[in-house]
Amino acid sequence: MPYADTDFFIAISNPGDRLNTWAIKALESYEGKIYTSILPLLELALVSVRKRVPVESMIASVLSIAELRGSSKQSALAAAHLIDHEGVGVFGSFHASLCEGEIISSDHIYEKLGIKRAG
Repeated sequence: MPYADTDFFIAISNPGDRLNTWAIKALESYEGKIYTSILPLLELALVSVRKRVPVESMIASVLSIAELRGSSKQSALAAAHLIDHEGVGVFGSFHASLCEGEIISSDHIYEKLGIKRAG
């Protein structure tokens, strides 16, 4: 079962990408057998924000193609929601979605999200 990185997902989503044909062939060859991690999702969130593309739809598309390992779909989609609808930065959103309700941080945004800030 192959691990997919960021360039694979970008190439699939962009017909003009020079790797699009390669990515589609890889998807066809490994469909239902691909996995990824939170790292490509983080990179894709950054790209989405920069290009003003909704993060939720980008991450939902990735999760329809690949199994997420090392994190949960719920935490990835929660981070995307915080970016798209709450104005939280990309890294803060992922921290918020993974911290299980309590975080050691100097950033007060977490309190606004209902997360207990320790420290």
